[in-house]
Amino acid sequence: MTSPMVRIATYARVSSDEQRDRHTVLNQRAALSRRLASESGVVVFRNYEDDGVSGTIPLEQRPMGAALVRDAGAGRFSQLWVVRSDRLGRDAFELLRIWRVFESIGVSLRATDENIDDPFYFDIHAVIAANERRKFLERSAEGMNRAAREGRYTGGIVPLGYVVSGDRGAKYLIPDDSLMWSDLSAADVIRRIYDHLASDGWSCRRIADEFNSLGIPTSYRRAGRGVRGKRTQGLWRSGHIRNLVHNTVYKGVLQFGRRSTRPNGREVISASVPALVSEETWDAAIAALKRNRISATSSRRFYLLRSLIRCAVCGLSFCGTWARSKPRYRCNGAMVERGPFPGKCIGASIRGDRLEAVVWSDVCRFLTDPQPLVDELEVENGKLEDCSVARPERDSLLEARSAVQDRRKRAIDLYVRALISQPEFDAIVGEVDEELESLDARLADLETNADALDDVLSEEVLAELRERLAQDLSNEERHEIVKLLVRRITVHTTKPDDGRKQVQVVIDYRFPTAEATATRTDSWLPRA
Repeated sequence: MTSPMVRIATYARVSSDEQRDRHTVLNQRAALSRRLASESGVVVFRNYEDDGVSGTIPLEQRPMGAALVRDAGAGRFSQLWVVRSDRLGRDAFELLRIWRVFESIGVSLRATDENIDDPFYFDIHAVIAANERRKFLERSAEGMNRAAREGRYTGGIVPLGYVVSGDRGAKYLIPDDSLMWSDLSAADVIRRIYDHLASDGWSCRRIADEFNSLGIPTSYRRAGRGVRGKRTQGLWRSGHIRNLVHNTVYKGVLQFGRRSTRPNGREVISASVPALVSEETWDAAIAALKRNRISATSSRRFYLLRSLIRCAVCGLSFCGTWARSKPRYRCNGAMVERGPFPGKCIGASIRGDRLEAVVWSDVCRFLTDPQPLVDELEVENGKLEDCSVARPERDSLLEARSAVQDRRKRAIDLYVRALISQPEFDAIVGEVDEELESLDARLADLETNADALDDVLSEEVLAELRERLAQDLSNEERHEIVKLLVRRITVHTTKPDDGRKQVQVVIDYRFPTAEATATRTDSWLPRA
């Protein structure tokens, strides 16, 4: 009587384009074929191969790994052959989990180059595989850090104005002198942006309008690619200009490791690269960005509280607008979808004339007779519960930054699983990197400006303010006094089940004679 044939399956995997080019999967397939040729009484049900898929991805989430697990669960084979156990996974816990999965459905594991028939030996190989992966990552990180310190290009989106030069292992960023528009090279376009900011005093919006009117292509349109595989309008935006200007590479400092996804971060390595602008020009452009952000030069209306109001929901600033012949302050995230979270912000708009009257009245009272007002504000401060102004913008920005980093991880996962192409991956990572640049810049501004004026209010300064208060002040002078005495105004908006927004405004004063932060709530403000 003839014994039944044993139905077996084979699995091969490689994790990089380099290994794929070397036909490593073919080598594994040949090794498996040679070994199975010496086995009697076996028949190959199917060969499963994952080409260019990381071993850190769970087996069930790999394209062919998922089919392998399904067929094993359906009882279509009873043995699984691999060259080595690390083809199934590179983590000890993952390998042990895979062993238990196949053991529970009656499939035994075999390897051509290792003895993994016994659970004891399989456990040993699992630990060895995990240790080898750890050493490989350490060596890769050391090599990447060494390349970064030498100023070599280590991958990622190439900044506009630069191009990669050199062979593999010795690639560097050099100025891109190829023509981008008319007689301007890509490097010239970057220099033009800095000149407009640093020398001409232009805003990012004005620069974007000029570039769009001239037809200067964006980096996406120039490369002929879109975002997430979709075509874009190919227009310059003020936010795009701002993100470019904040990049230190343009003053000759290439930074590596700024956006690390490691829990404890990583060392930020700075190296020298050819600069497109001088350090003085770069600093002047950054200073111009801060000035333009605080005070818009094109506004024909006067807003006493500009640059001071923040939204507790999304963390963005409020801007001034005019409605029914009266000033109002509106959250920037409520007008268009631009905050750190999807959708428009629910932040309510505030009647500017009422809020300005309250703030200016408090400022005048403090400068003329401070103690009664300070006592009153300290009483109101004690009534506050959950309206703390403890950096709501910083918290929301950090949460948004974490969400953007998660998008980056998902893009990497899709790419290593060969579910998206290289151009699609580059487009996603490029957009993510731009968002991280913007978030990092705003976080840096918060840290820099958090308490920059707290030590300025000496008795001499207060005495000067009292003298000026008795004079006929211009609108800008009133605004400067308010900026000195008001740290921040935070608008808290909630939306109960009835759909009507509830608003509470917290004014955080910088009154030096108060024992703690003097805060005022004005819940009488109308619902929006």
